[in-house]
Amino acid sequence: MSSQSVTITMAQVLDLYAAGRRDFSHLDFHEAWMPGLDLPGINLSQANLVSVNLHQARLSEAKLSGCNLWRANLRGANLEKADLARTVLIRAELSDINLAGADLRCSDLRLATLHHSTLHNADLRNANLSYTDLRGADLTGADLRGADLTGANLRGATVTFAQLEGARLDRAWIDEVDPQPPELSSIR
Repeated sequence: MSSQSVTITMAQVLDLYAAGRRDFSHLDFHEAWMPGLDLPGINLSQANLVSVNLHQARLSEAKLSGCNLWRANLRGANLEKADLARTVLIRAELSDINLAGADLRCSDLRLATLHHSTLHNADLRNANLSYTDLRGADLTGADLRGADLTGANLRGATVTFAQLEGARLDRAWIDEVDPQPPELSSIR
């Protein structure tokens, strides 16, 4: 963090947000306990959110680009259409999260847990998803071009209409494709 960082409490953030302020970029909230926070559209770009607890937070359309969310707990949070480009989410708990339409370009999600997460139409171009647990995730229409899914667990994930051109899937765990049903004319 910059030597010009301003110290601010979460109570002050809530008061300022209620008064109409949305820009809280470059602040340090590491290890903060903020479950259930309801701050749609907030700007926390470049903030230090290491090990923060945002369980079930409602941060739709939030600006979180360049944040450090290493080991953060965002289980069940709503970050629909949020900007998380170039964000560090290594080892983050993101199960049951709503990231529909979110921008996660060039983000680092190594070893993150995204069980049953909603990522439809999310932009994950060039994201690092190596060894990420995506079991049961909904990646319908997600843009994964150039993403690194090395060793990722995609068992039970829905990838219908996902764009995977140039994605690395080395050692990824993927469900076997069901064989095509027999032609009706061949059944006697």
